[in-house]
Amino acid sequence: MAQRKFDMMADNRTRADVLARLEPYWKMEAGNVVVLPLVMLLLSGGQVGWVSLVPMAAMVAMLVIGALYWRGKVRQLKGEAQDWPGLLRLIARLQVPVLILTLLGCAAAAAGWLMPDLARGTADRWSATASAVLAVLEYVNYYHRQLQHFDNKADFRRMLAGKGFRQSWMARDLAGLKRGE
Repeated sequence: MAQRKFDMMADNRTRADVLARLEPYWKMEAGNVVVLPLVMLLLSGGQVGWVSLVPMAAMVAMLVIGALYWRGKVRQLKGEAQDWPGLLRLIARLQVPVLILTLLGCAAAAAGWLMPDLARGTADRWSATASAVLAVLEYVNYYHRQLQHFDNKADFRRMLAGKGFRQSWMARDLAGLKRGE
């Protein structure tokens, strides 16, 4: 069953091709946990307050979930011993809390623009907005629809052909967990 599922996901690519494509994802997401907040801090001249910190926390939470998921997925495809169903259950349990945090981050960013005195300045508001947008995009990209299409020719062609966004890998794995696969 697991091999057949892998074959369907791989769309006729070899296991090595899929692993070569997916291996960097968890590293990229884990690196972005540190890099993105630092970039925002530097670009804002250190002018970040709670208006930025709330959406930044949502963004970081989604990046951590992404790093955990992709590391687990790579290990699963390599056949390495791990608790894949346990990881998926954890990620499923985090869906509602991280959605709430993301919505709070959006509210904080909006509050910074609607009530400018709440923010530490324009840079704080822009940092909050960027963090909120990234958190929302990551939430959708992981829990619902694959938004990233630039790294795979087949996905990019599918998008250009107007076939829409496919269900994300993580959403498919979470749905399989619910079905008991």
